[in-house]
Amino acid sequence: MYEAHLNQSLETASRLRSLCSRISFWRLICCAAAAIFFYLGYTGREFFCCLLGGACALGFLMLVFWDLRLKQRLSYEENCQAVIADYKARLTDGWKQFCEHGARYLAGKDAWAHDLDIFGKHSLYQYLCTASSVFGQDQLARWLSQPQDADTKDTLSGSVKSRQQAVLELAQKAGFTLSYEAAARKLRTHTYDASQKTLDDFFHSLHETDKPQADGLPAAGTVLIFAVPVLTVASLFLSLSGIERRFSPVCFFVLSTLQLFASFVCHWRNSRLLAPVYRMNQTAEPYRKLFALALQEPFESPYLQQLQRQLSKNDTARPLQKKNRSGAVYAFVKLRSICSAVVTRHNAYAYFLLNSLICYDFHCVRRYFLWKEAYRNDVRTWMQAAGCIEALISLGVIARTNKSCTMPAVTDSKKPELSVTGLTHPLLKQPGAVGNDFVMAHQTCIITGSNMSGKTTFLRSIGVNSILAYAGGFCTASGFRISRMAVCTSMRTADDINEGISTFYAELLHIQKIIETSRKQKPMLALIDEIYKGTNSTDRIFAARETVKKLAKPYVFTILTTHDLELCSIEQDAGMDAANFHFCEHYHEDQILFDYKIRHGICETANARYLLRMAGILEE
Repeated sequence: MYEAHLNQSLETASRLRSLCSRISFWRLICCAAAAIFFYLGYTGREFFCCLLGGACALGFLMLVFWDLRLKQRLSYEENCQAVIADYKARLTDGWKQFCEHGARYLAGKDAWAHDLDIFGKHSLYQYLCTASSVFGQDQLARWLSQPQDADTKDTLSGSVKSRQQAVLELAQKAGFTLSYEAAARKLRTHTYDASQKTLDDFFHSLHETDKPQADGLPAAGTVLIFAVPVLTVASLFLSLSGIERRFSPVCFFVLSTLQLFASFVCHWRNSRLLAPVYRMNQTAEPYRKLFALALQEPFESPYLQQLQRQLSKNDTARPLQKKNRSGAVYAFVKLRSICSAVVTRHNAYAYFLLNSLICYDFHCVRRYFLWKEAYRNDVRTWMQAAGCIEALISLGVIARTNKSCTMPAVTDSKKPELSVTGLTHPLLKQPGAVGNDFVMAHQTCIITGSNMSGKTTFLRSIGVNSILAYAGGFCTASGFRISRMAVCTSMRTADDINEGISTFYAELLHIQKIIETSRKQKPMLALIDEIYKGTNSTDRIFAARETVKKLAKPYVFTILTTHDLELCSIEQDAGMDAANFHFCEHYHEDQILFDYKIRHGICETANARYLLRMAGILEE
């Protein structure tokens, strides 16, 4: 899909590297020429040589800035190539090596998040997430974490339908999504925790209210930081030009010493105030690019247009904005400038020079406090809006890596509804995955089948695609229709020696949560894999029948797998709306073969004996 973009990016990057090499050569020539001309002008008192030296110095500076711009473009092209490489990795198992797997979001989640591999290593989140910002990663996790919610309360999150429209539109904008992901790529310089701390400190500093003045300085101090530097520079000029050599050197020395002394006295205070800005240096520019890209793109879906309006909004706008510049873009242009200025003060030579000439630290503090007053109430909203677009792009990943996908129909029916065609698991390699058609026409579905025949994968396919549908993303199916339901699961259960919990009791706790959820009398989808496998067959069958009866509600869909064929008789029980399905296998030339297709009825095959012979446990 991105092959043309990749070829173009590789060609552009090669051209930029060549140009940077030539600029480096001419930069060296200009530097050497400037030194020679200045030396000749100084020793020979030739004004023309000094003029040539100045021209060479100016040329050197222009080449430095040009080289910087070219390297920024080169970095962008390299980021584009990295984005495309990640998409290619999703076509194989390479995505399992992605650093961002979202294991931190498992804390506090119910069993379904673990059972369906929504977060953690080799999870759906690891496969989908293209977001580089903290807000984008959190928003994607939030949407994947609310399968039972019709809509979220956060006005920036939108409804399921509005997100679907936005994801569909973004899936068709390959150029925009590539540029957006590449622009955000620089935010991956730091880990999630480090980035989160940087943002927390920054937001905390934005809303500090312990300074009565808008610029963080007393009124007299504001006057002095402008007046004293003017007098200092003027005395320096008079001294160097020879216009006045009696008092100007002394005046310059006294004024510069006073400025430097003042910066030393207030160094700790200024450093504390500017520390959050200093740490934002590598964050401000990527966000500015994201804001600019989002505002330049013509969107048609209402949700994306809403996010654009959020980026354009500035409740405390001042007459600083220019034509065709939004509040977010212009604000972060200024923030980037402030960050660069704050970074400069960390250079020891620049610190002494600038603070002795122009009260540099105080000007940095003043600029930042004025910026805070203008934009403090909007910054978080802007960043969240940019993060929402990242999360929407992530939900469209399946459309760019899987040809057999569809945008699901999520209905508002109060009666549970589930109908799928060509259903596969999103994390299975394509095109080898086998699709299944399935309609939940009964309240309870009992699935039997041999080992490795596909029962558990089918169960997870329904669960994972349901989560994707409620998040607003694509599903791996040719058709997917589902009503809004809470998703509850009991699949992976294990004993806990420290807590004294057996495998059976652990599963019992999961089933208990499912039953408690059903008592809310709201639509629910319960997925149970090999029910009560941790106990003996007699107790298992009894407990399973009682559990199915307990979940037999008109607002509950229950799909369970089992190896106990005795449970299949539930279909015949009076008052039970149940149906049997199965997976099977066949043998060819001493090989066991599976077609992974679900069928109506009870399984009539078994492969345990064959597998035991394959393992050498059972003799021929």
